[in-house]
Amino acid sequence: MFSWINHNSLYILIFFFPIVITTVVYYNFSKNKFLLISLFVFLTLLFVLVKIFFQPNATDDIDQVELDQIINNESEVIIEFFSPNCMGCVLSEKAVNDFIEKYSEYKFIKLDVSDKRYSELVMKNFITVTPTFLYFKNGKFNDKYVGMLSDSENLYEKFNQE
Repeated sequence: MFSWINHNSLYILIFFFPIVITTVVYYNFSKNKFLLISLFVFLTLLFVLVKIFFQPNATDDIDQVELDQIINNESEVIIEFFSPNCMGCVLSEKAVNDFIEKYSEYKFIKLDVSDKRYSELVMKNFITVTPTFLYFKNGKFNDKYVGMLSDSENLYEKFNQE
């Protein structure tokens, strides 16, 4: 349904990146076992802490009927599809929060792609990469922004092109 690598990129960083870096250091720089074990443990702990402390906020707890009502009743709605294990989602969190604060005229909804309640919406809108932002205006799908969000202005500019 969506890309396994994108959806689990944080787990890939946690488990494979320390192994790869330690192997590169072993073959190219040092065969000191203490250094290698220390490097491996440090990198693993670093990414576990990133996973624990920098997870995206929880999904909005709404069902499909409520979601349809919100889309049809609000003038401008943005739905973010995210995964708590996606590094791009973690890195986009600050820009998303800035966007929500700056542009209160938009109704902003966050949905977890792994939540079975939204699987029909995920398939219908071809959500294969997280984060993905859908923009609905006056009840109709208007635009889509796919990928990591580095600045809240990027999202605003994308959805306000006339």
